Amino acid sequence: MSETNDLADRYRKLLGWYPRDHRERHGEEMLGVLLAGAGDRTQPSRKETVDVLRGALRLHLRRVVGADGGIAHRDVFAIVSLLGPIVMLAGAAQLLDRLVAWVRLGSAESLASVVERPDAPFWAVWIVVAVLSLLRMRRSAAVGAWLGSVGLLPAPFFGIVTFYDDVFVNAGWLLLGVLVAAALTFSPGPARGWELVGGRRVLMLAAAVAASVVLVMGSLGTYNVLYYPMSRVTEVVGGVRMTAWCLALVLLVAGALMAAGARTREGRRAALVLAVPVVVTLLMVLTPRNADYLVGGAVCYGVPIVVLLGLGTVPRRVTRPSGGMA
Repeated sequence: MSETNDLADRYRKLLGWYPRDHRERHGEEMLGVLLAGAGDRTQPSRKETVDVLRGALRLHLRRVVGADGGIAHRDVFAIVSLLGPIVMLAGAAQLLDRLVAWVRLGSAESLASVVERPDAPFWAVWIVVAVLSLLRMRRSAAVGAWLGSVGLLPAPFFGIVTFYDDVFVNAGWLLLGVLVAAALTFSPGPARGWELVGGRRVLMLAAAVAASVVLVMGSLGTYNVLYYPMSRVTEVVGGVRMTAWCLALVLLVAGALMAAGARTREGRRAALVLAVPVVVTLLMVLTPRNADYLVGGAVCYGVPIVVLLGLGTVPRRVTRPSGGMA
């Protein structure tokens, strides 16, 4: 009996390489199969050890890319549809920074810097989208999200803003906006998001976003630093302000992870979607300053999309829920 218990303990240590939830569901069954085939052995054979470790590694890799079928993509998008509009509000930090400067200085020059921002109405749209999402009005929120995401794209063709400023500098927010709009359109929506997240975590995210925006306004005034060498930026603004800016990015990611739910696979996938603006910001830092539009587009848009698809965060095929948008 003692030898059997020792063998069982050795098998359990081997099975410990499998994910915890998999062990909870299938651990005893797998242990029983191993013990039944052990015969008179007092320790796992080399072949058994290799097979168990190989199976655990394969399952971990399949989970990394979402190929095991264990991710409810509709739930991932439901969380994004609820929390995404709140994160999107952080993108208005630069506009808010200019508004504060205008109120504080009251000069015509500071007012002009606000009036000349063609994206101001679209950030106002995202405020409405956030409210509609919190009220679980999915259809109206989806329409607003699509308008707030792609409505600014024609602006360069009318000379309102340069193509560079619109499409590349705001790449992270445009990409997240499209993902949120898709989530509102194709997922069960904010109502399901409320069931998965709860009101307390929504407030937690709102607080993290607000704190992040305050830090950004007190440092660089924007999340977007496309093609600016960090050494040069730090030299100009100083180490303290640069540290505050970095902390703002950390707060945004931490708030998204805590609000979406770090303990579930769906929550972690949703947090990765919500962190897209920060991911793009970091990619901007790494992009060579003399890079052309094609390189910038590949980095700012292509890399995040490939990562989201590769990790199984965004489903390869999105199906509309039965009954259409509600």
